[in-house]
Amino acid sequence: MIKKDKKNLQAELGAQALVDFMRSLYPISQELQDYLRENSHFLKVKKNKVILKSGDICSNYYFLLKGIMRAYIVYDGKEVTIWINPENEIITSVKSMKSQVPVVESIQALEDCEVMVMTYDTVRYMYENFLEMNVVGRIILEDYYSDSEERSIISRIPSAEKKYEHFLNTRPELLNRLPLKYVASYLGITEETLSRLRRKKLKGEG
Repeated sequence: MIKKDKKNLQAELGAQALVDFMRSLYPISQELQDYLRENSHFLKVKKNKVILKSGDICSNYYFLLKGIMRAYIVYDGKEVTIWINPENEIITSVKSMKSQVPVVESIQALEDCEVMVMTYDTVRYMYENFLEMNVVGRIILEDYYSDSEERSIISRIPSAEKKYEHFLNTRPELLNRLPLKYVASYLGITEETLSRLRRKKLKGEG
């Protein structure tokens, strides 16, 4: 029996996970499945690595197989986290991908990550040659808009305590995986305030 190279096996498993993700959104043809497998590639991203820097033009879509990534901007010398995404999410800069203009945000791995990468040209080809991809793309954009709406809600909640409660209700799986500074930045509160709210919550639950 011939053993497969570990990298090739990871690429195969990653491609299958990407296909399964697409199929979970909408039925896709065998031809599109084959195209995805042949035109996406597996990539490991080390913790803290920035895969897209402010000022770059985004040229890839990333399907996050493992790990967590965030996007952030630098404002008045401070990093402001604008989104945080875990596994089974498509990660990109929508505006830059659509218009091929420089991005404002940077995208960084917060854990050791594994992704499947699809280039701009690959995705455009799928839209133009596989009708079902347009439905898949619409659903992904709807999810993006929903996430954006969620971030908009958090930014408009005036109370730090209410922001934290909202985060616990909507993204509880992230809290124990991330340094508090990133959660605090995402919520728009100080790390000290978040620590105090967390201690208060834990004490209340105890």
